[in-house]
Order: sequence, then C-alpha cells, then structure tokens
Amino acid sequence: MTSLHEQRTLIGRLLDTKSPADAPTAYYALYHDPNRSALFVRQDAEGRATGFVGRFQTGIDLFRPVVCMRCLDAETAADLLAEALVVGRPYVFFSSADQLPLVGGSLQTSHERILSIYALDRARFTPVINVLVTTKTAPDGSPRAEIHSGGLQAAAGVNWQSPDFAEIYVHTEAEARQRGWGRSVASACTERLLASGRRPLYLVEPDNEASIRLAESVGYVDTGARQLIADAIYLGHPAK
Repeated sequence: MTSLHEQRTLIGRLLDTKSPADAPTAYYALYHDPNRSALFVRQDAEGRATGFVGRFQTGIDLFRPVVCMRCLDAETAADLLAEALVVGRPYVFFSSADQLPLVGGSLQTSHERILSIYALDRARFTPVINVLVTTKTAPDGSPRAEIHSGGLQAAAGVNWQSPDFAEIYVHTEAEARQRGWGRSVASACTERLLASGRRPLYLVEPDNEASIRLAESVGYVDTGARQLIADAIYLGHPAK
C-alpha cells in the first residue's frame, strides 16, 4: 500500500508549489495534517500521476470534509471521486475553478463561490503603524493581529500556511469599519508572514468591493487565478 508521503511525492508533478494559482490546492494536497488527510491517486503506465482527489478533515466544517482535486480529464476525476467519496454524503468542494467541469454527474454542487486569488506585491507593501494593534501567535504557529478598543474589534489571521504561501483573513466588526482598523491588522499580519519567508495571499469574491479595496490598499494584486468553493453532495459514478 502506498503511503501518504509517497502519494504526495507522486502528485507533486501536477502542482506548481511556487504558483499562487496552485497554492490553496497544494496546501491541502501536500501539507495538510497527515492524520486528517486521505489521497486517491491515478497513475499512467509509466507510473506518473495523472490525477488525484483528496479528502481532508478541517475546522471549516467538522461534519463535511473538504475535497480538493487536480485531474487531467473527466474519466480520471469520476473514477477517483468514486474511490474517495461516499454516495449521498455532503462535502465542501474546494479546488481550482477549472476543475469544476470535470466532475460531471459525480457531484451536485450548490452555493458556488468563485474566489479571486490576490497575492502580495512586495513593492506595493508599506507597513501601517497603528499603536492599537497587538500581535499574537496562534497555536499552529501562524500570526494573528488584533485591535480591541471601546468594545469593538478587528482581527487578521491565517486560514492556512504552507512553506511558500499563507492565506490571510480579515474581520472587522461593522461598527468599527471606516477607521482603518482592517487595513492596520491586515498589514501587521502580512508583515509577520513576510518575515517568515511566506508570500501572503488573500482570497475574495470578485463583487466584494470593500474587501478588494482593503487588500489592494495593503499591496495585494489580482493574480487572475480563480478558486472555487461550493457545497457538494456525492451522487456516485456517472457511468455506473
């Protein structure tokens, strides 16, 4: 039986770990907690990987595993999804947007959200100085920046991090907006990630203008890559 480590080595050829476009999928496929990861891999006659489907337990939803995939054709996708998933069970589908056409009749998806992948342009980044910001380190070692003032809060942290990238999030309470707090905590978190040698990413829906303005004000730029997140139910192999 092939070990998870061996599987991860096999599928490395399908992912560019230095590319922001592949970074979210590569995190789960290559770096997510091994104890909460399961990979299903298809190889050609020469032993080269032609596709994979991964199933991952996360804190996003304790009852719905995250499913990521990178397949070269629909037949491979259908076969691997049949190995990885249980008919009738719900999942969170999280993959490059170009993978959605390959799932065919295997998945019933809803609440689809296309996310733009923004990456920090170091040349556009100037740290924001705000004495209200406090920085912390989360249990997983990732940075977090917070402002607590007058009972209001803004916070920025990390959804996931790999050796090369990290995805930040920003949350500002409604009553605390328009004060520059979101930009301040995003800047502080970004600065910590840069110091760790990682390139920060920011995933956002294209119509979320306020969030995009915040990201661009810190120095993030649209890479043109798109990631899909959707609710999904596995329907079974479409050819069986």
